[in-house]
Amino acid sequence: MIQNNETTESKLTMGRLAPDFRLTSIQGELITLAKYRQQKRVILWFSRGFTCNFCRRYMDGIISHYDELTAANIEIIQVAPNLLETAQRFFTEAPPYPFVCDPDKRLYAIYNIGDRGVLEANKNTIVAFGTAFLNGEGVETVRASWIDVANRNFVRRLAHHALTAVEQGLFFLDLDTIIRHQLYLRGLEAIPTGQELLALAEQRTAKDRY
Repeated sequence: MIQNNETTESKLTMGRLAPDFRLTSIQGELITLAKYRQQKRVILWFSRGFTCNFCRRYMDGIISHYDELTAANIEIIQVAPNLLETAQRFFTEAPPYPFVCDPDKRLYAIYNIGDRGVLEANKNTIVAFGTAFLNGEGVETVRASWIDVANRNFVRRLAHHALTAVEQGLFFLDLDTIIRHQLYLRGLEAIPTGQELLALAEQRTAKDRY
């Protein structure tokens, strides 16, 4: 359930409260921003999901530095445009941080994460699959796409893969879940590494650490 009681524009201004939500993670936990308030700083990552071989690589980079992030009292929450049940099927081992699904991209819209449409989607698909096969990730990428499409939502999920090119966004929230920094990225643009995310979080929200 998405909570949107104010205008999107006012909520996304840096220095304002981040829009909250209630989404179930693939680990089975109900995730809200409210539960982290006065507990942890949050980096909210709107990704392209598990079907994107680039995003899976970014996930590996975050996981390799996850202990450092948690030691700094920072939690990563990854939002993906996948179905919850297909994401749970895909991951044989869930990431150590919450991974939540927003297949209708309503939360993406609230956070002003854009979609570049069918032409960009076709271009991204060619680049992603070409890169995946060159790097030995082709089989895993095909498997991920098949799992996300071949289900009772076949037509809708096929349209999602063929017609949409969702962008990415990163939001750095302080202990009050106030937005202190935000980055909007193209679909295949690299997100900061785990170390860079830690440095950015410390730079932007250090005064709110404890």
